[in-house]
Amino acid sequence: MQKPSLIALAILLLTGCVLESPQRNQSESIPTTPPEERSEEAAKTDIKELLVGTGALAERLLVTGIIDIGKREAPVTLILFTEHHARYAREFQQDLFPRLLKDFIEPGLVRFQVVILPLKKYPQSEPAAAGLLCAAMQGKGILMHTTLSELLDKERLEPRHYAEELELDLEEFDSCITGEEIQIILKQQRAWAQSLGVTLVPTFFLNGEKNVGLPYYADLRGMIEELI
Repeated sequence: MQKPSLIALAILLLTGCVLESPQRNQSESIPTTPPEERSEEAAKTDIKELLVGTGALAERLLVTGIIDIGKREAPVTLILFTEHHARYAREFQQDLFPRLLKDFIEPGLVRFQVVILPLKKYPQSEPAAAGLLCAAMQGKGILMHTTLSELLDKERLEPRHYAEELELDLEEFDSCITGEEIQIILKQQRAWAQSLGVTLVPTFFLNGEKNVGLPYYADLRGMIEELI
């Protein structure tokens, strides 16, 4: 994915951005060299190949609705609050996550957790969040999250369409997505986000330290390496 030029980046930083989708991490410095480039196709391939294993890459759905991968005893925990329609939240999943997966999650250095924060400005935000959780209940939450991040805003199809593509049990999926349990989980997640002061996506916490916006991968990697 191409990164913006320094001139374009400066203009964006001066003019500001949409509330729910900040462009860059607020505390970052602009790098003097462009970050490593990586095609979307390579990112998709990495995720599909890596998320078929066990051990550190075994997906877990916590009772709080958090999708969790990585070794439980990893020295760094990254909790990501995100959403499937917001541009920079999608970029985090498409560009940064595949690199995190190979560099830190698979080696057992980072435990990665995803929390979906539905946003009122996107009418299909909550149904997508419910669809994600229902996919996670069948062990395919990260794959559904990746699919929704790549396609949902372009195709605007219902989550059930992607559930069928992922070969989920559709009867179980339909029962889940209309159930009361999912609404309770989403309500609890909204309350948790509010208690943490999370109003923008992507927002992520590294061992409890809050960061708002989309960082360059080199900066994110540096923050993680310092903690390790």
